[in-house]
Amino acid sequence: MSEKFTVKTEDKLLNFLFLVLHTWSKKKVKERLKSATVAVNGEHTTKHDFPLKAGDIVEVGVAKKHNKPNELKTLEIIYQDNELIAINKPAGLLSVGTKQENKQHALAILRRQLTKNRKSPDLIPVHRLDRE
Repeated sequence: MSEKFTVKTEDKLLNFLFLVLHTWSKKKVKERLKSATVAVNGEHTTKHDFPLKAGDIVEVGVAKKHNKPNELKTLEIIYQDNELIAINKPAGLLSVGTKQENKQHALAILRRQLTKNRKSPDLIPVHRLDRE
């Protein structure tokens, strides 16, 4: 559930959040801002110094909306050679299928994207480059 606040005077976003969420710890406020659950006039932001004007609507605790995975037809290929393919997987999209979701995951989308003459390529997920 989200909370909405109307800005009365010009301020920076973090200062405004400290003011209206005075019962929250500063650490919790900063975590919310960093996790993109804060929106100003419907646009998500993580910028602590985002300038606010009187009349702006600040919403806290709002989930960031992602493209629905079933809308994805292709994935951005960052690198490809005969042995390796690196993709940019959107947040919220499963890497591989589960019992509940076996059609709309990165591996299935990439297989469909690379299928030629009804022959699906042999793809095996190996490693995330953004994690140790």
